Parts: sequence; C-alpha cells; structure tokens
Amino acid sequence: MKSIKKAIKDLPVIGGLAKLVYRLIKPENIYFSSYWIDKYIPNEPITIVQIGSNDGIRGDPIYQLVKKNKLWNVLFVEPVPYIFERLENNYGDEPRFKYENSAINEDGTNQFFYSIDKEAFDKIPNLSEDYNQIGSFYKEQVQKLSEGLVDEFIVETEVNCITLSELFNKNGIVSLEAFLVDAEGYDWKILSQLRLNQFKPNLIVFEYLNLEESERKEAINYLKKDYYIFSFRIDFLCIRKDKIKPKDLSALKEKRINEKQ
Repeated sequence: MKSIKKAIKDLPVIGGLAKLVYRLIKPENIYFSSYWIDKYIPNEPITIVQIGSNDGIRGDPIYQLVKKNKLWNVLFVEPVPYIFERLENNYGDEPRFKYENSAINEDGTNQFFYSIDKEAFDKIPNLSEDYNQIGSFYKEQVQKLSEGLVDEFIVETEVNCITLSELFNKNGIVSLEAFLVDAEGYDWKILSQLRLNQFKPNLIVFEYLNLEESERKEAINYLKKDYYIFSFRIDFLCIRKDKIKPKDLSALKEKRINEKQ
C-alpha cells in the first residue's frame, strides 16, 4: 500500500490542497507570541498590561489583536515623551485604553532614562525606525543595541517612575489576563514585582535577551511553579499550567524551558 506521503506526491493537486489544509490546521506562526495571545485571550472584557509599549505599532505583538478584539481593556506604559505621543495617536482615545507616560522601577523615584533623540532620524540618512524602540535605564545597553551608530544622539531624560503596584492602583487594575514586558534589560526587575498570589495572568511575555544569566534563572524559578515557559527568539512566552491545552504543550515542546534550570 502506498504511503500517504507517496500518494500526495503522485497527486500534485491534492498535495497542494493538503499542504494548504495543513497550514490552516498548524500555522507556521506558532513560534510568535501573538499567535498564543490570540488563542488564549478571548474577546471578552479582560485587562492587558503592556510595559514598554513604544509607539504601539512597530514590532508590536498585540497591535492587530487589540484592534480586532474590541472588548479588551489595555493599559499601555511608555516613558519616552515623543514616543508616548505617537502611542496615543496610534491607538486613539477609546475608553477601553489607558496610557501611562512613566517607567516602572523598584522604588518609584524619578530616574534618568536613555533613548535615541528623534533628531537622529533627520540627521542620519535612512536610519531605521527600529531605533525608536531602543530605550533603557542603562546607557551602555542603548549603546550596545544601537551598535555605536547613534551614540551622539543618545539623550538622557529624567522620567516619571512608579512601581508596578502603584501603576496598578493608579489605574484600577484588579485582574489581569495578559502581562507583556519589553524593557531592554530591566524586564526581570519589573516582572519580579508582579504578585502571583494576587495576579496570575493566563499569559506572560517578556524579553530575556538583555538579562543577565542570573536574572534569567531567577525569572524562570519565579514562574516555573505556575507556568510553562517557552523560548521564542528573544522572548519568553509563559502560559499558565492549568490553562494550556495538551496539544499546545506538545506543539511547543521544542521551545519549552527545562524547569530544572
């Protein structure tokens, strides 16, 4: 008897249809956090908090999803003033959106923040807008990520800072379905403030690329009791153990972080 694979090769039309069906059943984008956010966060009146929202569009995993899911309530947090203005313009003034022009730190005192001056995009020909996404409490981190190309345009700005608890209290956050952090090396210091005994979102996504190895391990240890953790390029995707479906756990087995770390 011919194998299914051989039969498909012998019938190219059917083979093409089979491939299409396969892609619909198992899309190629399962290694993007947006796929899982879309799958596990229903279009219901739930709350999402995004720390380090940038302009809300460029390289953003939830922009299209937020536009599609009209019942989601989202709190966007971005410290750089001119980027924050773009963020507000890109999402608009729908009542379901809240905005915080602040950075999250550990004690709530104002702090210097380093980013790329918007003049750089006028002075350097063809400079990618991706450089708008580089911002950190650590100047050396900005220099590293920009590879020295825009050193003369790195600006130091004193930004308003609050703790995560203060952010939640200020904005009336009492429940949380998804928590996203992109803070260029400060991610663990923010994530560590999330009280899992009070808030246990279905999904947590945070960037690990710029963390110290010790911080990565601390983050994994902090989450591994309640979450399966998967490595996606530069991010960790964390899905609650009591929410994940067995078939999804199997589909992501190659990306799963060893809990013994």
